[in-house]
Amino acid sequence: MTISVRFAGMGGQGIIFSGIVLAHAVSLYEKREGRELFAIQTQSYGPEARGGSSKCDVKISEHQNFYPFVDIPDYLVLMSQPAYDRFIDISRKDTVVVLDEDAVEGRPELRYYEIPATRKAEEIGKRIVANIVVLGAFVEISGTVSEESVLMALKDVAPKGTETLNRKAFELGLSLGKMAIEAD
Repeated sequence: MTISVRFAGMGGQGIIFSGIVLAHAVSLYEKREGRELFAIQTQSYGPEARGGSSKCDVKISEHQNFYPFVDIPDYLVLMSQPAYDRFIDISRKDTVVVLDEDAVEGRPELRYYEIPATRKAEEIGKRIVANIVVLGAFVEISGTVSEESVLMALKDVAPKGTETLNRKAFELGLSLGKMAIEAD
């Protein structure tokens, strides 16, 4: 089993942070049926600190040694229209897309889930946690990692003092993911 995930958006949206949290959760906390899972995370971004393109790939496997790069993702998590334009054609017909409906106008001819991540993040007080909202939705939709593993990883890697907000955003994302699945 190998699962590949691509998070893509704009610099400043926390795209790379989402991938780091996912990889950390899998590598340190996730076990499936008594088996250890492994993750590799790679990233790339434009030269701009904010507003340039950004992507983060995570590969999850039961095997310790595997090719680290994502050619065509199993899951594509999109948080901007430029990311949609750039990556939607680099997919298979069974790629599952999770998109921020507030930031992405296009809709693929693939299975996709719309998550109002930016709007809901603003409603809980901080637009900056839209990435955590969409991460929660991805976790619920994909089932690739447990909620508990992600919450432990968030506690490890998020800046001190943000634990409550991140947990709230993640749990909101889980419920939005569940609603998206039910609407499917």
